[in-house]
Amino acid sequence: MAYDFVIRGATICDGTGSPRYTGDVAIEGGTIRQVGGKAGAARREVDGDGLVAAPGFIDGHTHMDAQLLWDPQVTSSCYHGVTSIVTGNCGLSLAPCKPEDRDILLQTFSHVEGMDINLLRRAVEWSWTDMAGYMDAVEAMRPALNVGMLVGHCPLRQYVMGEDAIKRAATPDEVAAMQALLREALNAGLLGFSTNRNERHFREDGEPLPSRLAEWDELEALGQVLTDLNRGVIQMSSAGQNAERVASLADFSLRTGRPVVWNSILHRWARPDEWRELLDATVKGFERGAQAWANTNVRPFNNRFNLIDGQEFDEFPTWRGLMFSPIEERRAAFQDPEVRKKLRWEVVEDTSTSAFHRRWDIVYIVKPATGKNAHLKGANVADYARSVGKDVFDAFMDLCLEENLETGFQTAHTNGDADAVGAIVSNPYTVLGQSDAGAHVAIDAGFGYCTLLLAKYVRERGDLTLEEGVRKLTSMQADICGIADRGRLEPGLAADVVVFDPATVAPREPELMHDFPGGAARLAQHADGIRTVLVNGQLVLEDGEPTGERSGKVLRNGV
Repeated sequence: MAYDFVIRGATICDGTGSPRYTGDVAIEGGTIRQVGGKAGAARREVDGDGLVAAPGFIDGHTHMDAQLLWDPQVTSSCYHGVTSIVTGNCGLSLAPCKPEDRDILLQTFSHVEGMDINLLRRAVEWSWTDMAGYMDAVEAMRPALNVGMLVGHCPLRQYVMGEDAIKRAATPDEVAAMQALLREALNAGLLGFSTNRNERHFREDGEPLPSRLAEWDELEALGQVLTDLNRGVIQMSSAGQNAERVASLADFSLRTGRPVVWNSILHRWARPDEWRELLDATVKGFERGAQAWANTNVRPFNNRFNLIDGQEFDEFPTWRGLMFSPIEERRAAFQDPEVRKKLRWEVVEDTSTSAFHRRWDIVYIVKPATGKNAHLKGANVADYARSVGKDVFDAFMDLCLEENLETGFQTAHTNGDADAVGAIVSNPYTVLGQSDAGAHVAIDAGFGYCTLLLAKYVRERGDLTLEEGVRKLTSMQADICGIADRGRLEPGLAADVVVFDPATVAPREPELMHDFPGGAARLAQHADGIRTVLVNGQLVLEDGEPTGERSGKVLRNGV
């Protein structure tokens, strides 16, 4: 009997980190049947000579919760060798949700994740109230890739407490109700639970995310549900990490007996040496027996913003208040000398630690809003200020006001130092990801972190071997998330396979498209060198282009 599919003579990186070798990979009925050696006849073959066959990559940190509902092809993740994604990160998920809370739940996504609230209102067609119903809705869409899910802390609080969720701590009865909802979600197959304690994260209406109001005892109680069931990962997002906080997360992992993935360990221009302290604290946690994984990203975070729409300065109280105010009121404030003094102090003069780097030489003008200023495209604000003979802040504000606040800027806060990134990604206790796929769609594209890792940190710099790079993208993610039958090339496991050219694999530059519902804008990103992608044994990508096959499954814990 012929196999469905055989990849012939490829360099096999099986996802375990074991040394590569040459051989065939045979697939039948959605399952891997043979790895290595010479396989028998097949109905379809791929010539693997000079190519690498590896398990499909697993992106453990996405915000595709909404986009899946109108984009079952799961672009642009599908272009980069990703075969499984995990949604519901940062305390945000689309369930559980009462009908009267739907718009509030969309608002938690809109500002934090840079999603167009009108697009969400238009495109999310609600048919569920609980996580089981949401899982069914995604399954009915027949996605091209596999989808695992976390349940977010924000919807749990909103479901139980209503608008009190953004005002106060929960009572013991309310915590018990949240525990029941979490247990129900995990029993329906959820991969775990996520929370968000980032002080910079607000709803669209300027109110804090509900999870920020939770006391630590509430988190302990929710963590106990995972302990009792002995399954599930805990994902945590917060700002202002330090060694003490990392140690406390290791303690939390030890108390719950569950893996904790925290965001994020990065090279930051604002605090260029912080990563060393955080990495050392992470290693010490594992030496104590904890599993508090430091989530990191391979790519710089290129944040695009203007003064009509953007989160760039949300950490600063004066800026935050204005950015949630009506446009005319905001414009008037930006011209007020006394207000400008406060704004200047927060983003130029105050040297206290913050997320904003205050490096105006790496804030670029990427989209002048008027024809007369078209020549400024690509200039950085510091150089522009010198060219017009102005202080850097006055030059920035005056340009924005001249262009009706529509001037587009871009800045990279993180991962500008490749040596630091190489040291971070090669550490055995960092987990790669944080693509944020599905979020910030008009200002950033993080889909290509897998192909960037293979191009820059494996092929060009050699910070990771090919085998270790593949392991970090595959079995490591599967093990942490509790996905039992993926992440390795092994007979009997699901046939999620990527075939790529190690000499050319790389992400392409993102391109702006207007193909979301209603013509909404988003950045798409393709890749070079990704030849073949199989999901559950079906060909979903061939020579870098989707085939239209939609063979993904909703991943339920333990499978």
